[in-house]
Amino acid sequence: MLPNLSNHEFEALTQGARILEKDGFGLKVLRLTDARILKLFRRKHWLSSQLWAPHAQRFDRNAKDLLKRGIPTLSVEQIFYLPEMQRQAVLYHELPGITLRQWLREHEGDEATAVIQQFGRFVAKLHAEGILFRSLHFGNVLVSPEHDLALIDIVDISFRRSGALTTSQRIRNFVHIGRYTEDRTLFTQTGEHTFIDAYLAACPLTPETGSTLKDAFLKGLRA
Repeated sequence: MLPNLSNHEFEALTQGARILEKDGFGLKVLRLTDARILKLFRRKHWLSSQLWAPHAQRFDRNAKDLLKRGIPTLSVEQIFYLPEMQRQAVLYHELPGITLRQWLREHEGDEATAVIQQFGRFVAKLHAEGILFRSLHFGNVLVSPEHDLALIDIVDISFRRSGALTTSQRIRNFVHIGRYTEDRTLFTQTGEHTFIDAYLAACPLTPETGSTLKDAFLKGLRA
């Protein structure tokens, strides 16, 4: 069970905080005055997986599992339940950097090509580690000031107990990566083969599997 945080404690914690995201149901993400991030989750349906796997706990568990597998991500400090607001919350330390989407908007040429190749190798490592990140897109990958890549917004992740992702899982993940029109445009500004060639070069796959994955990726990119 998550530790409770009262409204009074919530107000004290978030005094002077900057609202980063909210919707019609209320606050979603706040940056505290000390640069920590507080992310709130609500249960969208009465009968939901959040009854037995609250998003805050899933976020915390995923962060720990990613770090164990050598994948840079957020460092969670604490998770809470806010009974008066009917919300779960996770408090974590903000990572320095900007999203891959924003970075690619500001860079082109050889710099952009190098980062797309790096992203290909990064995704290859995720798949080799058996990590299926269903929200994998340019808005959920951070580029650090040192040009390292890290994952953010990490609730929707599953981990294979052993071994790499299957070919079908990899293909489904490619669909997630290219789901947004802007991201597909950013992919192709460095050449539509840049990502997939770097990905395949980092994967110990058979030629037939590599060809299948490449065809599937390019088909999705051109859709």
